[in-house]
Amino acid sequence: MPQKNPYLAAFLNFLLFGGGTLYVGKRVVPAVFMTLGGTLAQITEIYMSPPCKNLIPNQWPFLIVGLIVLKIGLAIDGYNEAQAVNAGG
Repeated sequence: MPQKNPYLAAFLNFLLFGGGTLYVGKRVVPAVFMTLGGTLAQITEIYMSPPCKNLIPNQWPFLIVGLIVLKIGLAIDGYNEAQAVNAGG
């Protein structure tokens, strides 16, 4: 298997849920579901933000911080997964 760039895997996992996992080529089925589900969730959040802004304004910071924490965790996972693939694991 060709070498995978851990930084690219981390960036792709941060940008698209599961994108780095797809790039590395392991756990492809869960990565497809993460990418599709995460993208749909973000699109829904973007479209719902303006009309719901006044209904639950103090909830959005929790949603944004939660998504960022999740994306950082996925970025770390993508980096570690690429490192493991490069090491032969």
